[in-house]
Amino acid sequence: MWALKGTFIGVSMFAVGAVVFTLLFLRSRGPLLAGPGQHWAISINVISQLTIYNPWFWAAFAACLMIGLAIAASWPGRFSPAFWIAMVVIDLVPAGMLSVILLLVFKLKEVTKHVQ
Repeated sequence: MWALKGTFIGVSMFAVGAVVFTLLFLRSRGPLLAGPGQHWAISINVISQLTIYNPWFWAAFAACLMIGLAIAASWPGRFSPAFWIAMVVIDLVPAGMLSVILLLVFKLKEVTKHVQ
């Protein structure tokens, strides 16, 4: 059971870290929270280069899984139900961002089919 809990903790840490990293990257490049009159566009290629094509992204995933498993294996007592509820609520932000990105990608593919 500790392996399942550790995997969930590791994936949660990774998801929150990936969202924070992506938002900080976009903020440093300017489009996020841009001032009035400034227009920016971000290609889907930027997000994919920042995540799935980046070897550090996968190294961080493996490290988070190992850290999550270590936390669950070395925890002396039981995890509180409030802890698991907080983890699920925190994971709603990365899940929501992923669903918006996937929705936009599928809509973009649908539009390019009709244009060609």
